[in-house]
Amino acid sequence: MNRIWNLTKAITKYIASGGKNVSKEEYEKRLKECDTCPVRKGNTCGACGCFLIAKAKMKTENCPNNFWDEQK
Repeated sequence: MNRIWNLTKAITKYIASGGKNVSKEEYEKRLKECDTCPVRKGNTCGACGCFLIAKAKMKTENCPNNFWDEQK
């Protein structure tokens, strides 16, 4: 249930922002940082349950463990 709630919040923020994505370079940097995360579970974030390939693209999203630089 928590995973569904987190996904709903993420999509709502993303749509409200106009669907803004990070740059390709920032996206790749985020995924590399996820590779070092001790709670990563395959292609999902172990902290929030989101799919990393989607979450890492969204400019409105941040890492729940503060691995990513915050986007403005």
